[in-house]
Amino acid sequence: MAWMDAEFCESRCPVCTRARRGNRLAKLLQKLEMALTGGGCPAGRARQRKYGVRPDEPLPSGGHEVRL
Repeated sequence: MAWMDAEFCESRCPVCTRARRGNRLAKLLQKLEMALTGGGCPAGRARQRKYGVRPDEPLPSGGHEVRL
């Protein structure tokens, strides 16, 4: 699993996974990162392309990929 793919953001990223679980510090770091980079790190942007949700949002029920 590469650090720049959607699965890394979803299951392994130390900031994103903790922020989605509600950790306040991780949420703050994630908001700063998203503001500074215009949408998050490469893995977060890959997650948005694959699942259709931003890095700070949980997957919709079912967690299906978005077909473009």
